[in-house]
Amino acid sequence: MPWALVARAGEIDVEERARLATLVEEMAAFHRWWIVLSTCHRVELYGFGPRPDRPEMRLLEGEDAVRHLFRVAAGLESAVPGESEVLGQVRRAMGDGRARGVDERLARLFESAVATGRAARARGLRPRAGLAHRAVAWLAERMGLEGGHVLVVGTGAVGSALAGAALASGCRVTVAGHRRGRAPLDLAEAARLAPEVDGVAVGLRGEWSELAALEDLRRLPPVADLSAPPAVPRPVREALGERFLGIDRLWEPVARGGAADPDLADWIAGAEAAVEEGVGEYVGWLRGRRSVDTLVALRERGEERRRSRVERLFRRLPHLGERERELVEVMTRQLVTDLLHEPMCALRSDPDGSRREAARRLFGL
Repeated sequence: MPWALVARAGEIDVEERARLATLVEEMAAFHRWWIVLSTCHRVELYGFGPRPDRPEMRLLEGEDAVRHLFRVAAGLESAVPGESEVLGQVRRAMGDGRARGVDERLARLFESAVATGRAARARGLRPRAGLAHRAVAWLAERMGLEGGHVLVVGTGAVGSALAGAALASGCRVTVAGHRRGRAPLDLAEAARLAPEVDGVAVGLRGEWSELAALEDLRRLPPVADLSAPPAVPRPVREALGERFLGIDRLWEPVARGGAADPDLADWIAGAEAAVEEGVGEYVGWLRGRRSVDTLVALRERGEERRRSRVERLFRRLPHLGERERELVEVMTRQLVTDLLHEPMCALRSDPDGSRREAARRLFGL
């Protein structure tokens, strides 16, 4: 059975998670039995067999590890219920593992997680405010941003989401990026502008070091940084105090808010049912793999008996031509396949090994 080592927001801070992500990704590159799942709020390592000693990460084993991954894929362990981004991250982790040639049990685990995530979202859920909208709402609460000026730093997916949320709230938006061309301002120009705007929203790869070079950090407006690890340098974060919002402050497991919202509560119940169904199917498949030797032996026994009977038939009917003999071969092979179909299916899903033992006794294997 699989295991999982888990570190998430609320357990380990964002900078330590970034260090862990680099470490476990380097280790997993040399293991066919490990896959890493890293998102803005979590770093998780899944595997079979021996595992690394990481006391800072929580250990889940067996069905608990399977269930956790399926809940993550379903969006039940996200800050935004049913978010689609995390499903894409699970799919990318699966693709990376496939490219490295990971063990089939692990590849099947992630494939099943993706299928479960799709099944959970197919149950329908009214869209919720994403992290970008929540970050802009936090800025608005502190500065009354309606009609104000927001500096958005970052031109990737997170930066675009922040700019869209700020525009939707009625703000004037200026965008900055690593280089001019993709944005009107570069990072140095953005740092000089920051004290003059009403709020700053950041979604950037790498550190915004130019911001720490400002002479008076107290002049900065509230800053919301959705980067992981943070792009805003530590001295700036410390100077801002409560006027700084990092991504970990937006972390809250989905299920906590479900009871107060009937629509969300219904979706959670349906998604959890999809998770349990997916867990049952995967665990059944995994246990059925123990019957591979029995499956092979049963197929070989069927072929041995078929070949013996066909050879006896051909000796009794020597006048049969090549075409007739070929038809007999095809027909008998298909007959054996048909007769063994149901036993084979039962063995592929063998929850406790009882079907394997029954097949061995019944067919004398």
